[in-house]
Amino acid sequence: MREPEHLKPAVHAACLRLLNERIRAAQAGLEQARESGTADTKSSAGDKHETARAMAQIELEKQGSVLRNLQEMDAVLLKIDPGKPVTRIAPGALLVTDQGLYYVATALGSMEIDGHTVHVISVQAPLLAAFAGLSAGDTATFRAKTYKLLQICCSTETGISPSGICSAAPWRHSAPLERPGAWGW
Repeated sequence: MREPEHLKPAVHAACLRLLNERIRAAQAGLEQARESGTADTKSSAGDKHETARAMAQIELEKQGSVLRNLQEMDAVLLKIDPGKPVTRIAPGALLVTDQGLYYVATALGSMEIDGHTVHVISVQAPLLAAFAGLSAGDTATFRAKTYKLLQICCSTETGISPSGICSAAPWRHSAPLERPGAWGW
C-alpha cells in the first residue's frame, strides 16, 4: 500500500482508464442507437414509423450528449500533469483529509487505488468550495460534517513532510479559492 503522497500518478492514470472505458461504451451506445433507428425506420409504416423515428432520434441525442460530456471530462484530465507539484487547491491536487482522499480533476466518483479510497471530484464540487482559503491543519464544515485538511500531495519526486508541507514548495493557500473558471479552462 503506497502512502497518499505517492498516489497522484496512479490516481490520474486510473481516471484516464475509466474515462476511456466510458467513452468507448458511449460510442458503442451511439452506434447501436444509429443502427436501431435505421432498422426501425426501414421496417415500419404510418404512425408507427414516425414514433420509431422520433424514439431513435431521442436516443441518438441522449447518447451524443453523454459522449460529449465524457469527452469534455477527458479534456480536463488531459490538461492535468500529475507529476507537476501543486502548491494550492487546484486541478491536479490530491487532498488528504481526516475524512478521506480527494483528487481534484473531474467528477468521476470514488475508486480504490493501492488500498486507498480516492474520491475524484471536479473543481465545481461544493465540498471543494468549503475548503476555500484553508491551509494544512485547518478545518471546514460541509453538510454538518467537519473535515480537517491534513495535506496537499505533490508529485512522487517531491513528497510530503510529516508536517503536511510539500517539500517542493511550502503549501500555502495565500488567496481564497477562486471560482472554477478562474483556472483558465
